[in-house]
Amino acid sequence: MKPQLLLVRDGLEGAAPWMAQVLRDAGLNVRTISGTELAGAPPADVVLLRFPSRDPQDTCWTLHRQGYRSVVAVSGSPSSQECIKLLNAGADYYLGAWLPPAEFVARVR
Repeated sequence: MKPQLLLVRDGLEGAAPWMAQVLRDAGLNVRTISGTELAGAPPADVVLLRFPSRDPQDTCWTLHRQGYRSVVAVSGSPSSQECIKLLNAGADYYLGAWLPPAEFVARVR
């Protein structure tokens, strides 16, 4: 069974359709939802989202408690300061939304 990927489009509106299509084209099982739908969604193996600026630590640990195995922080304009902040808050991985498609898929896998 393929891992289930959940892509939260809030804050990634410009990149989310491209990201979802690239992941689907690579054979991955991805579903795109809004942040409000996240609370009621069944946990996926991986959730990709742009962290809200308010309390990323609480967001990350809430997702882990809900059963998400991997929480991936996605940024439209990544920076090393943001990466360090989110990894320290408990994100499992951090990546830019606009990587070359093959690299994006490899990092998500």
